[in-house]
This record gives sequence, C-alpha cells and structure tokens, in this order.
Amino acid sequence: MVAVDFLHEIVTLLQMGLGTGETFEAVLHLVTKSVPYESASLFLYDEKTNKLEVIYQEGEEVVDLVREVPFERGMGMASWVSQQDKPIILESLSKSRPGKDGRFASFISLPLRAADKLVGVLNLGHSKANIYLQKEIETFSIMASDLSIVTETLILRQQLEKKNQMLSKALQELKETHGMLIEKERMAAIGELVVSVNHEINNPLTSIIGLMEILEISFSTMSAEKIQKAMKAVLLEAKRIQEITNRLTKINNSASMDYVGDTHMTILPE
Repeated sequence: MVAVDFLHEIVTLLQMGLGTGETFEAVLHLVTKSVPYESASLFLYDEKTNKLEVIYQEGEEVVDLVREVPFERGMGMASWVSQQDKPIILESLSKSRPGKDGRFASFISLPLRAADKLVGVLNLGHSKANIYLQKEIETFSIMASDLSIVTETLILRQQLEKKNQMLSKALQELKETHGMLIEKERMAAIGELVVSVNHEINNPLTSIIGLMEILEISFSTMSAEKIQKAMKAVLLEAKRIQEITNRLTKINNSASMDYVGDTHMTILPE
C-alpha cells in the first residue's frame, strides 16, 4: 500500500469518531498492511514531565529494548529514539539483546513528530529477523509522519473531550448553585411573607380578642348601641383577616403583591 493510500485511510478513520483505544487499534491494523509486526507499543510524550509513557500496547509486554537503561525521557530505547529525527531499524537481534526471553529478532522504533514537535514513539517487534530493513527507512519515515498526525489529532481530541467534561461539570455545578440560590431566595421571601402576614393578621386579631374580652366583662352593663358598635368592629376586623387570606390565595410565581397594609387598632366606642 502506497503512503498516500495509508494517509487517506487514516483520515477516514479519524472521521469515524471512534474512541481513542479503538482508533489506535484500527490504525495499527492499517500498519500491518504495509509493515508486519507481532507486538507494538505506542509511547506518548508528556512535555510537562519530559517523559514517555505507554498509552497503547499490542502484545503481552512492552516493545522496547534495554529497558533497564535510563535515558533522559525514561527507561529503554524509546527514550533515546525520541531524540532522533529518523526511525531506528535493527534488522536482526539474534546476536544482540532481543528483549525479554529473546522474543524480538527484528525491531523498529519510529519517533513521531508533528511540525518538529515530539508527539511520541512507536515501537514494533517481530520474532523473525530482517522484517524491517534499512533500505526502507524513507518509507518508514513517511509512515511515522502520517502516524504523528493521527497521534497529535487524538491527543488534541482527548484534551478537548477533557475540557468539555470539565465545562459540563462546571455548568452542572453552576446550575445546582443557581438552583440553591433560587431556593434560598424563595425561602427568604416566604419568611418575609410569613412575618408580614403574621403582623397583618395579629393586629385585627388582637382587636377582636380585646373587643370580645370587653364584651364578655361588660355585656350586662353595656347599652344595646355600644354592643352593636362593638360587634360591628369585630366584624370589620374579621373581614380584614378574610381579605388577607384571600390575598394569599392569589400568590403565584410570576407576580408579587404587597401584603402588608397599614396597621391600626380598633378603639371601642364610648
């Protein structure tokens, strides 16, 4: 498969909207059409820590060499390769150090760079020698460039998804906070209303109680005219209470009314 076709299929995969792991799996499946491998490890570069970390792997072990040797960006050959400009190809490892239990006889490490910026490193391993040849280094360099685009795109996509999640969480928290504030304001308004209604009802109620106490004590000695005036006063105050309760039944969410009227005390006529 020519490099143009490889890049075209990669772009098609990115447009499918697959998850990160699914995309890497699909991309490496495309790699096998041009480059056979038995194991693969993709290292992502963290600019903040200046370290490489395995983010995707095919096979039981990390594909790398000299993992016990420390380099600037971590343990193993991938760290050293990350500082190179071209792929590192080891055609045959039969007489060198083929990795754990002599698993790899052929090894290639591709530094992934986008616009001269390190993105990561892709290591491929095979149990047979001479799978990866030095004469194909230019083809591998083109493939590494294409893979760099994929990796960088997925990194940006992950960052965007993370920011979207943070934004969604912040919006949810803001919504909850707004709801709490509305509830507090509602309870405060109810509290003010209760105080106002209590004050408004208490005045006519106090007048009614006072009038009735006077009537109870002086009923036998009061003239019919005074009794009638007292009963009218009681009726007036009772109607005031009725008016207040009627106002309460008209409360709704879209309008507010003044429920506190002028207070006064009914004076018993002489």
